[in-house]
Amino acid sequence: MADTASAAPTPAEWRAAMGYFPTGVTIVTTWRDGKPVGSTVNAFCSVSLSPPMLLICLDHNNPITGPLKASGVFGVNILPDEGGRDAAMHFATAPEDERFRRYAYREEGGGAPQLEFAPVFVDCVLDSGTIAGDHVIFVGRGVRTEVVSPASPLLYHRGGFHKLPVAP
Repeated sequence: MADTASAAPTPAEWRAAMGYFPTGVTIVTTWRDGKPVGSTVNAFCSVSLSPPMLLICLDHNNPITGPLKASGVFGVNILPDEGGRDAAMHFATAPEDERFRRYAYREEGGGAPQLEFAPVFVDCVLDSGTIAGDHVIFVGRGVRTEVVSPASPLLYHRGGFHKLPVAP
């Protein structure tokens, strides 16, 4: 049997390999002490249709990890290719207390903050959290969806943002 531990990829090698798989780009939102908090997240996927469930992965050091656990709710705002790039960068790099100053949001029925410009929103109740290396995998049960517009999604691939090619 080969010694796979010594052949493990470095973090840089792993990031480069994983970068070949294109992902959608979202802003995950929740509450901290009654104020909205959010972060750019591309580790997101559907888990189950019945019941409706999805997962997101957050670094332990992400500033919304603790508030998400505490509030028990989170929203996934799927970003559009038009204007989404700026929002993604803003929610990834701006100081936590400034992230919502440029972007309007609303809240319905005690759910998570919904960004006004996001074409698709999924409101979730936290179902479980599992530690996986330097991240936490959060599974949420979808309690409400809203498709505001049929906008094309923003994609992330090989370290950059891209638009989905439009079929002729």
